[in-house]
Amino acid sequence: MVIGNSPSAKSDAMKYPKMLFKTTIIALIFILMAITCVSADYSSVAVINQITGKVVYPGDSVEFPITVESCYNDSDDAWCNMVVKDVPQGWSAGFYEDNDQITNLLFPEDNNQPEDIVLRVNIPSNTSSGAYSIWAEFKPDDGDTISREFTVTVDTNAEPNLDLYSTTPGMETRSTDTVEYIATLVNKYDYRVTVSLNAIGNPEDWSIQFLQEIDDEDYRQTKLSVAADSEQQFIVKVKPSQNATDGVYPFEIQAIPENGKNGVSMGLDLTINNGLEEEEMLTISQSTSSIALNPGSSKEIYVTLRNSGDETLNNVELKVQDVTGLTTEVRSFGTINELEAGESWDTSIEITARADASPGTKELLMRAVSDEAQSKDGSVEVTIEKSSSSGFIGIGLVFAAIVLLVIVISKFGRR
Repeated sequence: MVIGNSPSAKSDAMKYPKMLFKTTIIALIFILMAITCVSADYSSVAVINQITGKVVYPGDSVEFPITVESCYNDSDDAWCNMVVKDVPQGWSAGFYEDNDQITNLLFPEDNNQPEDIVLRVNIPSNTSSGAYSIWAEFKPDDGDTISREFTVTVDTNAEPNLDLYSTTPGMETRSTDTVEYIATLVNKYDYRVTVSLNAIGNPEDWSIQFLQEIDDEDYRQTKLSVAADSEQQFIVKVKPSQNATDGVYPFEIQAIPENGKNGVSMGLDLTINNGLEEEEMLTISQSTSSIALNPGSSKEIYVTLRNSGDETLNNVELKVQDVTGLTTEVRSFGTINELEAGESWDTSIEITARADASPGTKELLMRAVSDEAQSKDGSVEVTIEKSSSSGFIGIGLVFAAIVLLVIVISKFGRR
């Protein structure tokens, strides 16, 4: 029996080379695929960015958002070094996270949450219009370096991304008054911007404060944070020196971003005109304008103090002038720490004529004063009179004393 010559043996012998060839081809395909994966940008981290180009104004800065994440799925630590490899001469660029500059990212084994960072590029103010490239490299602990190109187009006709304005850039007041400008800061960036607020060009003895109204309360501030594509109002409170002479006083308000980009400024004017009619902020009124007293007698009058202005008055006090022959006492009233706009305060004054007061009419003046304003004088005419009834009473007392003396003598004098 010759097995090698059988038909089935020939068929099996032909199948083995074909199967070996197919197996070899499949193995080569997998090997080539593996080699391709290793050589084709394999990395322990992934870099994701959707924005690669922006248009800016010379002297401005831009930020490109970037997300870096680990590819290990909690199986191992991963880290990445970041370098700005190519940047135009005179420019500066770096990676930032929460406004802190960084050069490395670490992804622990048990926490591989993606990290959101920004590439911040500062453009010199003398940069010519045109498109400029910045190359950044991300070097992981394992795998190939990842390169990204970002394009910054400088356009001298582009609008600045920050704007500062006031709808009332010029005001007029007296040197003893305080004024408030309403200012608005506009942020056209696609990210939040924090700025420092400064005043320049104002006289040294003037007071300029920046205020933010929160829940009907004014708070002083030196910085302002504005969300992306939004605007924020704030108050510029100006108090000139009391001896400022008439004239126009220009000054500037600046908003300087923390991240080094160009700031913005606006000019304001304050005209001092001491001839302006004074608006009475603090007023005083009393229940009567005249009273009559006998020597030694007293009367009480009621007084109302009112804040007729639009701002709080501090340390409000009622002062009464000293007048010969009269004594005064302000009841239930010392100094009011604060008198809010539109509020009033009631008190009373007891006026006494001294026993030795001479007859006649006297004018008693009173005034309300505060740290910010004072009222016009209020007055009460006090007439001191010796009534005829008091004379009759005196005569009657003398007559009664004489009668009493006669009775005593007649009854006991003959003993």
